[in-house]
Amino acid sequence: MKLYYFAGTCSLAAHIVAREAGIALDLERVDIHKTPHMTASGANFSQINSKGYVPALQLDDGSLLSEGAVIVQYLADLNPESGLIPPVGTMERYRAQSWLNFIATELHKLYSPWLFHPEYGETIQHIVRDKIAGRLALVENHLTEQGPYLTGEQFTAADA
Repeated sequence: MKLYYFAGTCSLAAHIVAREAGIALDLERVDIHKTPHMTASGANFSQINSKGYVPALQLDDGSLLSEGAVIVQYLADLNPESGLIPPVGTMERYRAQSWLNFIATELHKLYSPWLFHPEYGETIQHIVRDKIAGRLALVENHLTEQGPYLTGEQFTAADA
């Protein structure tokens, strides 16, 4: 399998889960600062992932998975003994998925484009920083009350 990634993005979570699960991945960097986005091997990334962003996981059969929350669950399911994702159908699984969704939609999506594009201006960046701080405070409170990890005593894909 090959993970398409860019340093400093949420593709790091997929890499962490693969490492924790003992899964070997080929890694290919995507330059997301160029248009079109190009891979380290010189391919136009939009030809690989029409969504145009990382992470993307190319499976051994050539098919592609995208969306970080899906990729980390898929990787964790490849090694259930790792405990990185609770079993299908359990309430613990749904709690982990709830955190994965929260992280994807309420945290990650605030960082980009709002914080990394000066053309949106300082006002929006201050607003977004305040929103992020509030959401991180919610996570911190949860960890303090129910941690040490998001779903309790076990490090999971959501923590990655």
